[in-house]
This record gives sequence, structure tokens and C-alpha cells, in this order.
Amino acid sequence: MSDVVEAEPNAVAATEQPDPAQLTMLHAFWKCRRYLIPQWPHFAALLLLVGVTLALNTGIALFSSDLLTNKIFLAEPLTELQAQMLGLSTDEFVYVESLAEASRFQLRTIVLILLGSIVVFHFALSQGMGYYQTWILQRVNQHLREEMVNNAMQLSLRFHHKGQVGDAIYRVYQDSAMVVSILQTGIIQPIILIGSFLFVLTVIAAFNLYLATLFLVASVPAALLAKFMTSKLRKLSRAARLANSALTSHIQESIQGSKLLKALNAERGALTKFMDRSQHALDRAYVLRRTVVLLNLGVFFCAAVVTLIADYFMVQMVWNEDATAGYGVIAVVGFAVWNLGAFQAAREHMNSAGGSLVGMAFTWSVLQDMGVGLQRAMFLLELEPEVQDAADARDVPGAGLAVVFDHVAFQYEPTYPVLRDVSFEAKPGTVTAIVGSSGAGKSTLMNLLIRLYDVDQGSIKVNGVDVRELRQESLRNAVSIVLQENALFPTSIEENVRFAAPEASDAALQDALRISCVDEFLDDLPDGLHTELGERGAKLSTGQRQRISIARAIVKNGPILVLDEPTASLDVKTEQKLLSNIDAWAQDKIVFLITHRVATATRADQVVFLEDGYVAEVGPPNELLALAEGRYRAFVEAEASSQPVAA
Repeated sequence: MSDVVEAEPNAVAATEQPDPAQLTMLHAFWKCRRYLIPQWPHFAALLLLVGVTLALNTGIALFSSDLLTNKIFLAEPLTELQAQMLGLSTDEFVYVESLAEASRFQLRTIVLILLGSIVVFHFALSQGMGYYQTWILQRVNQHLREEMVNNAMQLSLRFHHKGQVGDAIYRVYQDSAMVVSILQTGIIQPIILIGSFLFVLTVIAAFNLYLATLFLVASVPAALLAKFMTSKLRKLSRAARLANSALTSHIQESIQGSKLLKALNAERGALTKFMDRSQHALDRAYVLRRTVVLLNLGVFFCAAVVTLIADYFMVQMVWNEDATAGYGVIAVVGFAVWNLGAFQAAREHMNSAGGSLVGMAFTWSVLQDMGVGLQRAMFLLELEPEVQDAADARDVPGAGLAVVFDHVAFQYEPTYPVLRDVSFEAKPGTVTAIVGSSGAGKSTLMNLLIRLYDVDQGSIKVNGVDVRELRQESLRNAVSIVLQENALFPTSIEENVRFAAPEASDAALQDALRISCVDEFLDDLPDGLHTELGERGAKLSTGQRQRISIARAIVKNGPILVLDEPTASLDVKTEQKLLSNIDAWAQDKIVFLITHRVATATRADQVVFLEDGYVAEVGPPNELLALAEGRYRAFVEAEASSQPVAA
């Protein structure tokens, strides 16, 4: 497991090297547009509801503030418009010096009923809008995650071998959420905050134009402070995300390797590494959050200073009973002059403007973190698979398949050639054993056949057609493969066997279980074919897992069968029975048998002996063994001399 903490958590991160400073919010939105555009009708409807709610809340707040403070508390008469809106008599509520006790009680009852009804309506509307917004955002996120996982699965093995599973999981699970968050925090929320700020400033301007100007002036240092902190926020955010990605990878590796950790008594060391990485991630997150808090405090200080200055001037205007700036407009709700109600209403709106200012600063700081996460998510989406279908790709040709490796060369890294000038042919009804020492390139040959990678030189042809001219789906449907790792899923045995051919009949399933000798141990399992295997088939022995993998390949029934060390964990008796079953079943198929067992290779029609990436010899096993100076014979003799002698 990797010990890197401060550096990039894996090779993938090292190769992408994104520069967060280049990711503006406009750029981020532009990159997300194809996920957002289908939902724009819903976004427009949501923003319209938000605007209506904001205007309604402001109007009601102004109207009720005057009624509660000036009319009910101070007994001032209503305006004609207020009386008409509430359906009250002008003689009792307008053309009087002050409201009578009974009138004030009646007005209080009406206002309380009105406000109670509004609260219920507003609560229902808010809940509905919240649900509507969540529904929209989850549709976007689901589409994005599906595309990220699909794209990751399409990438070549070269990408996955360089990276770490935990990093890919973190990108899909955490970084993908940034697209939704960008939508919510980068588009919807700023529109609400800016709209609210401007709307409230307009209301304040109706009370006094200088107060509104004062708040506009205060927004300048707040904006400059946010700009000054932007670069630092992005760098800190990237460091925090890389630390969390490394932590996720370490957790995944530790859990995956739990058996090895226990066997080596290395749990304490793994826990120490986890604690170090966890503390590192916590430290990076703490520094980021501290910087965000400092930015918010700076903006809050600007807003607080302006509010205190405004309070002083408003007290003076109330004392002098000055007329409000928008006399003809603001008088609609009763604030023709500065009074206690006007002071309270204006102060509430100034607090709201200050809150919007602080909210915009916080949103801006959050967007910097989201920009980094978005770039990491987009990196996975924008990667192009190395192995792609040609524009005119076709299906695998019909019957009479033959596989030809023609001067094939391949290397994983530029300075590390694996295969060099490999040439041989495999025909239907034959078994070709690929033999060689570890690292000779045996499994790589089969990876090239099914286009997990593409050859660097030469070609691989199926029935005379280069595999690069075939559709990957069609090619892989034609190949049944048993991997050396015996990868199983944490589902039932039946689901694992049917995985590559879910439509297979019960008869085909039973036939595959018989050929692979799985039926020999099914009765010993508690639920037979429906036994759940657990993570990576942990409930079974290695040999049992191997037989299930073989059954899965057989039930797929492709014309080409690849067996990569299929019997390495089987006893000799089971191995011989299984291979005999496969010989009888695969009489019309091309079978590739990758093995290090000499006894297994002798069953093949031909042996391809690889040595240092080259084909050292090709031919029937008996003929190769008859060569006095043969390389395959030397390999067999070396293998035989390394085996213990039976007593």
C-alpha cells in the first residue's frame, strides 16, 4: 500500500496536474452544461417560485411591521389603503386621532389570523420548493454518476493499473457531487442572494437613498477581500481533497488486504498509517475551514460597521421625523415618515442586506472548493479510452474461426517491452497451451486478444479480420475467459455462474456445473446453488472459486475459450477430470490454456513456449520434448528437478 501522504495519492493524480486557478465559475458551468440543460425548465420554474416568495415575504414584512408597531402598539390610524385591504371601516380606523382599544384588539386579531395563514402557506411552499429542488438536483447527479462509472469501465486497464480504486471511488462518490453543488451553490444560491441583496437595497433606498449607497460602498472591500483569498482557498481545497482521496484509497486497500494483514500480524502498522492519513486529512480540512471562517469574518465586519453607522443616522431621522425618500411608494404600507415602525423595518432589511453580503462571501469560498472537486470529477469524465471501436467496426465473423498472432509486440511502459515479435496460429478444435516462466507475457497475450489493450506492433486476427476492426462487445462476446484471479461477486453461486450469460437455460447451467466439477461440492453447501459467497467468494476455498470461474466461462459458451491457470489450485484427480470434461465439451472451439504445469500442457495440441517476450518454440508438446537442445524441454526438465521426490 502506498505510503504517500503529502504528495499526490497516486499516479493518476500525478498525470492530470489540474490547475484550479484556471477553473472559473463560468468555465465550471460551461463544462457542466450538458447535464444541466435538460433540467432548465425545472430550474426556471424553481427560480420563479423563489422570486415570488421573496417579493411576497418582503411585502408582508413591511405591511405587518407597520401594523404591529405603529397601529396596534402605538394606536396610530390606518391608511385608507390598509383599511380597504383589511376590509375595515374608515370611520373607525382611518379618520380618527388614535385607534380605540376595541379597534386595536380587532386589528390585532385580524393581523394574527393573517400572519398565521401566511406562515402555514409559506411552510407548505418552502417544503414543496425544497422537495422540488432536491428532485432536480438528484436527477442531474444520477445522470453524472452513471456516466462517470460507465466511462471508468470503458477506460483501458493501463489507466486502472496506474491508479488506485479508492481514488476512483472518491471521484465518483464525492467529487461528482460537485456538479450538483455547483448548480445549487454556484447558480441557484447566488441568484437568490444577489437578487435578495438588490431587492432589499431597493427597499432601503425607498426609506433613504444614502443608506442604500452606504451598503453598496461596503460591498467593495468585501469583494476585494474575497478576490484576495480566492487563490489560497483553491490551493487549500485541492490539498484537502487529495488528502481525503489518499485516505479513501488506504481504507479500501486495508479492507481488501485484511487477510494478508492478519496473516503478517501487520494490523497495528496499518492502523498507524490510517491514523496518520486521517490526521493529515483532518489537518488539511481544518486549514481550509479556518481560511473560510476568516473570509466570512472579514465580510461580516464590513457589514457590521455599515449597519452601526446606518443605525446612528436612522435614529436621527426618527428623532426628527424626516420623510422617507420614497414617500409615495413606501407610504403604501404606512411609512410616510421615519418612525419606530420605519426604523424597525429598515433595520431588518439592512440586517438582511448584511446577511446576503456575508452569504455571498461564504458561497464564493465554497465555490472554490467545489471548483477543485468539479475538475477532479470532470477529469474522469473527459478521459478518452485508449481502446476504442473504429468508426466502421463490425461484428466477429461467423463459423470457422481461427486466431492468428502476427508479429505482435507490446509494452506496458516505453522502457519495459513484454512481448516481441510473437507469431502463431490457433485453429478450431485445438488446444493451444501458452507456457513460460512468470513474467513471460502469457496472460498479456490473452489481454491483447480481447482488446483490454491494443498491440503496439503487428496484429491479432480472428478469422482473417484484425481485432481492432471488430466491435469490442462482439469480440468479447465471442471469448469465454477464466481469469487467474478467480474474481467472484458477493452474490449467490448461481448469479456468479450466470453473470456473463444471464439468459442461459437451466440445462446449460447444469451442464456447466457438471463440466467444471462444481456439482461435486454443491451438496456440501448450506443453500447449494443459492449459497451467498461473501466478498470476493471468501466463503469458498481457492479451488472451489476456480471451478465456479470455469463454470461461468462454460455457460457463456463462446467459440473461443481462454483458461488462465485454470487448475492451479486443484488436486491432480480433479484437474484431470475437469480437463477431460473440457476436452469433450470444446471439440469445435479454440482453446487457449495458460499454464505452468507441464502435465497440463501435454494435453494440448500445440505448445507456444514464451521466453523473455519471444516465442522460443511452437509445436506439439511431444515433438518439442523430443528436441535435444529445445528450450521447452529445458524448461520442463528444470520444472521436474524443482519438484520434491515422493517417498
